[in-house]
Amino acid sequence: MLAINKLLAKISLTIALVLIALWVFTPLWHSAAFSLFVMLWGFITLSSLYRVTPLFVARNPIADLLKRDVNQLALISLAGLFDFKRKAEFVLIGQIKQIEIGEGIIHVTDVNDQLITAVLSVNSSQINSHLAQLLSERERAQIDIRLQTQ
Repeated sequence: MLAINKLLAKISLTIALVLIALWVFTPLWHSAAFSLFVMLWGFITLSSLYRVTPLFVARNPIADLLKRDVNQLALISLAGLFDFKRKAEFVLIGQIKQIEIGEGIIHVTDVNDQLITAVLSVNSSQINSHLAQLLSERERAQIDIRLQTQ
């Protein structure tokens, strides 16, 4: 996820600089609609730049995004701008068939082949170590846990 956020931040910042240059050096600043668009794009750019900072990771720890209830695993995915999150999706731990861990993302497949995906703020090794804390050895042995290769 960090690589994607860095790419989005670079693209967003480049577009923002072009829009600001157009706004400053052309008569487009007279247009209220264009000025509003520049401000909206500035807001989007600030969000994308924030998502590559350590503050974003600190405010969105994995313990808040991957949780365990007695017999359920709750996955909360980061979405949208800044720290917006989707509502939690729950899957019964006994029904989990496969967990695929990638950089900043986790895919959980249950026995009904329902796929639940959560976008997280941490890398695959942190996700894997947090899962080791959440799931018992017996549960981990019953689940096919895979690390995505890049």
